[in-house]
Amino acid sequence: EIFRNYFALKAVPRHNAEMDKANRARVEKWKQQKISEWEKGGKMRERFPTRKELDKWMEGQISKAQKKLFAPKKPKAKTVVGGTSDDDPEVTWEDQQRINSYGRLNQRMIELDDEIKEQKTLGSNIEDAVQDIEALLDDDACKIKIGEIFVQVSNEVAEEFVAEKQKDAAKRLEELVAEKRELVTKMETLKVILKGKFGKNINLDPNAEDEDHLVPEGKRSS
Repeated sequence: EIFRNYFALKAVPRHNAEMDKANRARVEKWKQQKISEWEKGGKMRERFPTRKELDKWMEGQISKAQKKLFAPKKPKAKTVVGGTSDDDPEVTWEDQQRINSYGRLNQRMIELDDEIKEQKTLGSNIEDAVQDIEALLDDDACKIKIGEIFVQVSNEVAEEFVAEKQKDAAKRLEELVAEKRELVTKMETLKVILKGKFGKNINLDPNAEDEDHLVPEGKRSS
């Protein structure tokens, strides 16, 4: 059975309600990935503030995946285009490389979104610091952190220090945004190629329900 989706599991037919050893291992890998994303903060932590909420959600997703995995498979109507059937297009080595590349780019995109958010927050904090220094009435009322210690400096030195940090933060944000634009272009190019060959047989939507990432394409709800 072809590996249609870089998120998907390969199904092994069974008649009982328990996933076999291989599928359990894949589900455990998926859980560890979600836990890692949650521990880093970002979107997963915003969606599930506590570990208890995260665990409950993961168990629900796994339960739904099991139901789909062992549900009777619906017959799929054949689609014929130009006199040839594209029901199960062959996955070549080049196709698999493109799928793997898309998966890596998508993971980096998630990381970039978090980094850009953090960098914008840093820029906002630096701007607040600039305004605070400008509002000071006393000279030599500032301390800057160098390594692990705070050093008292004049307001003028503090302003220069913060201005340099502000410049660095703006440059880093610009680099991250540029990298994201490049990723979007690469992902769109790959999506056009893969969708052109596999159509609905491949799911490249990073916003798809996670339960669908645990089951093969043929078992997913339409």
